[in-house]
Amino acid sequence: MNLKHIYVLIGPKGSGKSFIGTIFQKQFNIDLIRVEDWFLGLKIGAADISDDKYVRQSFQIIEKGIREAVHERDSLVFESTGLTEHFDNMLLRLKSDYSVITIKINTDIELCLKRVQERDQSIHINISDEQVEKINSITALKHHNTDFTIENSDKSVDDLIEEIKKIIESSASNS
Repeated sequence: MNLKHIYVLIGPKGSGKSFIGTIFQKQFNIDLIRVEDWFLGLKIGAADISDDKYVRQSFQIIEKGIREAVHERDSLVFESTGLTEHFDNMLLRLKSDYSVITIKINTDIELCLKRVQERDQSIHINISDEQVEKINSITALKHHNTDFTIENSDKSVDDLIEEIKKIIESSASNS
């Protein structure tokens, strides 16, 4: 097993995955790989989660990009809703080659929708409230067996930093 670490933030849209990934980058110098950028590059407009070919192709590009990125550094973090079997398959392949630490991001589902409505749409896939609710309801039914969980409904940035620090320390000692 490669000693390089890949931290994967898994949670519904609007749960704060990108925000937490930014904390990894700014506070702990662990590069955030924004997989949404690859999705945006593949298709203009809203992502169609029912388009299996699009989703499969997206995860092939994401996995290739992650492998290239981790080759250049000791650790990185990326985020996903973890919605599809293509994500699950990619995760299994990455786990066979790297130390993959999965972190579930729990957030009140109504707060998720509010965050999506208020966030910078230029750096996210622009989707309707109805699509967010559909994606998040499917995501809620999917139970990922993750290594850690971060409750992100009302924590301060300092609390999140401390929680992430403990995760990083724990994953380093388990390597």
